[in-house]
Amino acid sequence: MSKKIKYIYMMFLILLISCFSCKENGNDEVSAKNGDAFVKWEKISTGLKNAEIQKKPVLMFFYTEWCIYCKKMNSEVFSDAEILQYMNENFTSIRVNPEKDTDLIEIMGEKITPGELMRKAGLNGFPTTLFFNNNKKPVTIIPVPGFIEKQTFLPILKYMKEECYENKVSLDDFIKNPEICRAKKK
Repeated sequence: MSKKIKYIYMMFLILLISCFSCKENGNDEVSAKNGDAFVKWEKISTGLKNAEIQKKPVLMFFYTEWCIYCKKMNSEVFSDAEILQYMNENFTSIRVNPEKDTDLIEIMGEKITPGELMRKAGLNGFPTTLFFNNNKKPVTIIPVPGFIEKQTFLPILKYMKEECYENKVSLDDFIKNPEICRAKKK
């Protein structure tokens, strides 16, 4: 065999091996689990309808298959027992892969794809968490880009659930004193 053919053959083998070793699984389904408990992720179209019916705010998690920090959010944050219980009880949780999810969704009277929603919201990285109130209106003060540690994520969930942004309470103030939001509602 000539050197050129050996070289091409070796490159092909390396490429083939790397393809198989990098692929985590064949599908896009990832379930954050803690024992038998898991986050109840919904598809974007049904999730938005269910949120309206159930009068729950929406947590929309944008991810991709190749995103390392998306996988880290799944394994370290969404698998935390307290977080997944709080999410399941208080939010309609929607996971969106804008590279694959192309269904048109209606947000504030406009039909757009998840990728267009990201662009309109000024989101351009993964992971990103976006919150909507139970009327499908984005709570634009808190698109949360990047990986969020679980000790920070739970206070964000509580802040959003209690609608502290409506009372002009900052997230930092809420984290320091969660009672401040309740006091301002009175």
